[in-house]
Order: sequence, then C-alpha cells, then structure tokens
Amino acid sequence: MSSSNPSSQSGPLADVAKAGSGPSPGHAQGRGASQAPRRLSLCNDVVFKTLFSLHPHLLSDLINAVRYPAAPITVQRILNPHILPQDLAGKDIVLDILAEDDSGRRIAIEMQLQRFRHWPQRSVYGVARSLAGQLQLGQNYRELKPVIGISLLAHTLFTDHPAKADWHFTLRDTQFPQIQLGQALQMHIIELRKAETLGKLPAPLLAWIACLLHNLDEAVMNEITHEPVKEALAHLDTLYSDEELRLMAERREQALVDAEDMLDQARYEGEQKGLQKGLQKGIQQGLEQQRQVLLRMLERKFGPMPQHYQVRLSQAGAEQLQTWSLNVLDAQRIEDVFN
Repeated sequence: MSSSNPSSQSGPLADVAKAGSGPSPGHAQGRGASQAPRRLSLCNDVVFKTLFSLHPHLLSDLINAVRYPAAPITVQRILNPHILPQDLAGKDIVLDILAEDDSGRRIAIEMQLQRFRHWPQRSVYGVARSLAGQLQLGQNYRELKPVIGISLLAHTLFTDHPAKADWHFTLRDTQFPQIQLGQALQMHIIELRKAETLGKLPAPLLAWIACLLHNLDEAVMNEITHEPVKEALAHLDTLYSDEELRLMAERREQALVDAEDMLDQARYEGEQKGLQKGLQKGIQQGLEQQRQVLLRMLERKFGPMPQHYQVRLSQAGAEQLQTWSLNVLDAQRIEDVFN
C-alpha cells in the first residue's frame, strides 16, 4: 500500500514514512535539496507496480532475493501490468503484480502497508485463485504450474516470533514437515521492518528492503551497493517527471489516508458509544441499588410491600426515590411515603 507524509496521518502508513526518516516524495536528503534527486516512494503500490512492470529484470532480482537459495528465475512477462482508475480509489484493492517466469510458473508479488484483520486468509485465497485459474476446460492437471506468492509487509505479522522475519510456506505434513505435497502452492512473507532490524538476510534482500522502506532518504540510499537497487533508484528519479504517474500515486495515497481516517473515526464513534452505553448502564445500576435500599427500608418499617407500590418503585427516577427515602423517616403509614 502507499506511503504518506508522516505529519498528515497516524497508523501504519505514517509508521513507514517515519521509519524511512526521509522527506516527502520529491525531496530527498543527504546531498542538499538542490542536488538530491526527486523521486516517488517505492512503498506506494502504484509506484511499486509501475516500476517493476516496466522493468521485469528488476522484478526478477527482487524475487530471487526473496526466494534465495532457491534456483533463480527470470520473469518473462507481466500478466496484469495496467492500473485501472477504480484501483486508485478502492481502499480494499491490492495492486499486486502477477508475473510469469520462463518455465510458466506464476509469481504474485504485493507491497502491503495496511493491516487487514483477515490478511492471511485473503492472501492464501489469492494464491489459490491464481492456481485454479490456470486450467481451461479440457486441460490436464499435468499442465498446472506452481504459483508463488510473495508478500512484503511493512508491519509485523508474527509478533510471537521476533527472531524470524522471512517465511516460506508450502503444503507439508504436520508430523514430517520435510515431506511436502508438491510445489503447487508456495508463499513467501517478508516482515520488512523486523527483517531490517535483525539484519540476518542475504545482502541483495537487505538492499531491497532498505530501498522499499527508505528510498526517499538519500543518505541511506548512498550506502547501497547492490546494482539492481541502484538501477531502480535511477528509474524512480526518472518516473518522478511523469506527471500522470505522480498524480496517480498521490490519488492512491490520499485514498488510503482517507480510508484510515474513516477507520479512526469509526473507532472513535464506537468508543464514544461504548462510553455512553457504559454511563447509562451505570446510572441504571445506581437507580436499581437505590430502589433496593428503599424497598428494604419500607419492608422493615411497614412489612411486605403492596404490588401497586412495587410497580411505582420500579418506575421511579433518582429524584423521586430521594423524596420517598426522606419521607420514610417521618411516615406513620406506607401511604404517607408515596403521597
């Protein structure tokens, strides 16, 4: 998902912008504002998809960095290179890249900044759908090619495992995990921020992670030596001059910020309703306690309460209960209390 100016929002979008400690798009640091190149944030999924769709060899390098030490692949074509107008405004749209390698395998890559409550289910469903969508009527299962899902997450998914940030899932037996049911479904997940902190991954992958999180920070980018990432930065500088792409990226970014603001507002309204509901519940509980105390006082002084007085007592408000409680002190008969 897209990144944003940290001063304009809170939540996962702002976290990534702050993590980059860089300026807003178009204002890099490190060499001075006049000398630093202007570029778009690679975390913006519009920019992410545009860059790697235009330069499949860079996508191949990113995929190989994630899948290392598996045999390298070469992306032959991008199956969904276009960005539709509705993709820019849809907060639930995932602008993933669906690629095909030289052996016919499909690789689905997504840059994910936002948290989704059911993200694992959605991600598995997307990979499974890509697998199922390969075969047409009359085709044989032997023609089915594996599908590899790659998700680059700016947030931490597996909070109970702080020492691991790169994950690879396949269909494996629970008792003998070394035995797997083919390679048809594969999923790679990289928790970017955790991976950067741990620093235990191969150098090419760490270079891509730094680029994804900090490509607006020129000082950080000057430390990168991995040539494909350096080439990607050069392309990002060039893409900045594409006014249409800049506007698309800004529109996408604003849509995600608006969606997060709507969620914040919904949470706030829910909290207020909860507080109001809790207050009303507390008032009712207090009134009921007053009724019970007054009932015990009346029964202690006058004996069992007649039914019609019990009904009046159950419907009385705080002020009426207070008046009746004072009347008990001087009343000679129960009628004197309620009159």
